[in-house]
Amino acid sequence: MKNFTLFKRLAAGFLIILLVVTASGVYSTLKLGQLNHIILSISAIDSESIRLANRLRDNLLTQRKFDKMFAVSKDRDFHRQFSETEKYIEKDLKDISLSVNNPDDKKRVIDITSDYRKYLSTAAEEAGLIIAGKQYPREDYEKSKEMLAEEIIHQLDNLVKTAESSIESKIVMSGKIGSQALKVIAILTIVSVVLGILIAFYIARTINRPIVSLIEGTKRIADGNFDGYLSIPSPPEINLLAEAFNHMCDRLKELDEMKADLIAHISHEFRTPLAVIREAVSLHREASTTGATEKQHRLLVIIEEECERLITAVNKMLNMSRMDAGMMDFNMEEGGIPQLIGISLLKIKPIAERNRIRLDVNFSPKLPNAFIDAEKIGLVLDNLLDNALKFTPPGGEIVLAAVANKEVTGKNLSETKKNFITVSVSDTGCGISKESIKFVFDKFKTLHDEGTGLGLYLAKQIINAHGGDIWVNSEEKKGSTFFFTVPVC
Repeated sequence: MKNFTLFKRLAAGFLIILLVVTASGVYSTLKLGQLNHIILSISAIDSESIRLANRLRDNLLTQRKFDKMFAVSKDRDFHRQFSETEKYIEKDLKDISLSVNNPDDKKRVIDITSDYRKYLSTAAEEAGLIIAGKQYPREDYEKSKEMLAEEIIHQLDNLVKTAESSIESKIVMSGKIGSQALKVIAILTIVSVVLGILIAFYIARTINRPIVSLIEGTKRIADGNFDGYLSIPSPPEINLLAEAFNHMCDRLKELDEMKADLIAHISHEFRTPLAVIREAVSLHREASTTGATEKQHRLLVIIEEECERLITAVNKMLNMSRMDAGMMDFNMEEGGIPQLIGISLLKIKPIAERNRIRLDVNFSPKLPNAFIDAEKIGLVLDNLLDNALKFTPPGGEIVLAAVANKEVTGKNLSETKKNFITVSVSDTGCGISKESIKFVFDKFKTLHDEGTGLGLYLAKQIINAHGGDIWVNSEEKKGSTFFFTVPVC
């Protein structure tokens, strides 16, 4: 029994139930099939015929109203509405001819179609006389059209009555079949429940001890102890579950260590700008006593930049929390990608000039607007440009490009994309290793041990929320190109 897997145990037990159900269920299946056929017949034929007949009658009465109004007022708008209604009636006649299967009903539909053609012919003849401004026996035409309309409505009423009678007889028949099937199903249910209880009791006894062990191991994890390993005997599936549980312990331990590293890293990230701010404030206080205005201005700029670094780090943490909790709000509207790129370039231009990094922009002509949250896409651009600036050496180059209605296939794209705007940010920096590319958009994964590892993760979440894709092509020591797509309006 040690190698007798849970699947085999369950299969053996339920095979007994299956034999019982199969032996007694053929009759029930046949009856349910008959019941299903009746229900489909009611739904697809009778009910559809009634619905179409009623709609045809309503459309005919509507057309008669427009016909009368045209005959009285001679307003061609009523004649146009009369012709518009004709299209719906023709469609209904075609549909109802396909829905009926009774020979008498088919004959009725043929008669209705013939009478309607006569009605249209009479109405067209009268309309021609009215439009030509000729005198004609209006009462004779009206009487003829009224008789034809009444005959059509009479035939439609008969069609509805026939369908309703068919539905009533089928309902009575289905009630009898359902009653018989219910008895059989009730017996099968009782037998199956009894067997199910017995099998469940047996299986529960088999897996009770492993489950208890898993519960105890889970409690240890809840207490923060990730070192306990489980070794559970048969069945084999439980052994696999224990191995997965042990793997989970290893991963949780790794994540716990990563969390500690992150806290230490964030603390370092905060401490450095805070120390700079503190020193700058001290120097500013000293400078204020000497009247060195230019020096004071420079120190204030330093304070502002370092404060901005702190705010950016905090915002990334907050945005990550909102993303993970599914609470991030997106204000989607029509917007221009070039304007957003221009705003992002203005932010980094002074730093790029200071580091002698050239900024180039390449837009496709007549670039359409995109359906985006401008603020969130701005964050994506800021992050990609900030990374490009950070890893591009002095004398390097950063190129921004945007194209539309062009087929693009990225490494992480499962299919060719069309009707998207593709934005790319290229740099001539140190590039990304092949081993690191697959982790570059993961949470807390940093590039060359710089930053918090949240920027690219947030960028991916934002682009995915827009229905686009984001990916990267890179070669070590030659630079990287990040791409993302957003839908056009």
